[in-house]
Amino acid sequence: MSYSDDGNGYFTRALDAEDRGEHALAETAYRQAIELFHESGDSAKELAACHYNLGHIYVVMERTSKAVAEYRTALEYFSQLPGSGKHKARAHLILGSLLVETGELRAAETQLLDALGQYLDAPHEPRDQADCYSNLARVYRETQRNAQAVTAYNRAVDFYEEVPDSLRDRSDCFTELGTVYESTGKLDEAAAAFAEAARLRRGAEQQGGRP
Repeated sequence: MSYSDDGNGYFTRALDAEDRGEHALAETAYRQAIELFHESGDSAKELAACHYNLGHIYVVMERTSKAVAEYRTALEYFSQLPGSGKHKARAHLILGSLLVETGELRAAETQLLDALGQYLDAPHEPRDQADCYSNLARVYRETQRNAQAVTAYNRAVDFYEEVPDSLRDRSDCFTELGTVYESTGKLDEAAAAFAEAARLRRGAEQQGGRP
C-alpha cells in the first residue's frame, strides 16, 4: 500500500503497523505524524488522535511512564475540541488506571473523578464506568478511606451488572469488599461479601471464564 508523505499518511502507516502488531514501527510513524501535523498547522483533532493512540502503543509495550505522558498530552488537545467528551472520558479513565498501578494515588483520583464527570454528559460504555469506580475504590482503599471504598465497589458492581460476561469482575469487587469489611471489623458483612464473590466466581468458571 502506498502512503502520502504528510501527517495523514504517517498516521495511516501507524494504524496499519499497529494492526500488524509492529509496535515499534507504529511508534515511529505516530511520532513522524505528530511532527508533520505541527509543521502544517493542523487542528488539535489530529494531534489528540496521535497522542491517544501512541499512549495505547506504550501501554501494550509496558512503557507506563511514556503512556502516562502521551495520555496527558492527548487530554490537553481534547480539551480544545467540542464534542470530544467520549474520548476525553476514556483518556481520563486510562490515565487514572495507569496512575493507580504506579502508586500515584492522588493524581489517579483526580483523573478518575474527571472521567466520572465526563460520563454525566458524554456517551460511554457501562464497562468504562464500572472500571472507573473499581479503580477509584482501590484509591480509597489504599488511602484508608474505607467507607468511600465500599461505596465505590458497590457502584462498580451496579455497572458491571449491565455488562455481559462480567461475573469475574463482580466477583473481584466482592472479594475486595470483603477485605475492606474484614479490615474494619465488620465480619458479618465480610463473610457475606466473600460468599457472593465465591458464588460469582463459580458462575464465571461454569461460563468458561478465566480460572
